[in-house]
Amino acid sequence: MSYVAKHLMPGEEVVRETHLSRIVFIPAFLLLVLAAVLFAVVIRGGPETREAMPLPVAFLAGAAIMTLWGMIRVGATEFAVTNKRVIVKVGLFKRHSTETLLRQVEGITVDQGILGRIFNYGTIVIEGTGSDRTPYAGIAAPLQFRLAVQEQIDRSLAPVAASAAPDPYGNLIKLNALREQGIVSPAEFEREKRKLLGDPPTTAA
Repeated sequence: MSYVAKHLMPGEEVVRETHLSRIVFIPAFLLLVLAAVLFAVVIRGGPETREAMPLPVAFLAGAAIMTLWGMIRVGATEFAVTNKRVIVKVGLFKRHSTETLLRQVEGITVDQGILGRIFNYGTIVIEGTGSDRTPYAGIAAPLQFRLAVQEQIDRSLAPVAASAAPDPYGNLIKLNALREQGIVSPAEFEREKRKLLGDPPTTAA
């Protein structure tokens, strides 16, 4: 089970997850290509070049080691946005994790170079109260992750905005109480009632 799945709060759901981009495997791929080229040169060179066989073997072993290390890095890195928090966890043996509530997130900065835009990866920085503003490089689909965070922030703020919206009927009850107490005249009551209900004002014929 992943770190994010094990640390979800009651009623919390994962909306979007991302991880390290596959660019972490580029060094291993380059070593693999170099090893293949060296193998071809050694084999085609005949007996005179067979003594150099350990060289392509070493490059091949290096490619395998770097591939394994890339897989470990990808598996040890988790980025998730839930309906309550933004969760980041990196590292396998030395773990670093941050969990920022949506209401504390002020923004997410995304930096992408030319290759980042082509292969859809970049560096993200979570900004806000409780975040450590650490840059996380090589993250896959950073713009989509930022959009998911922004959408969840908007949804979390929607109930607050709804509760703060004007209540015309509640104000109408208060206005009627003022009329019954004689503080507001019937004409003033009708005029203010129309304003609260959004009715157009009446004009004299």
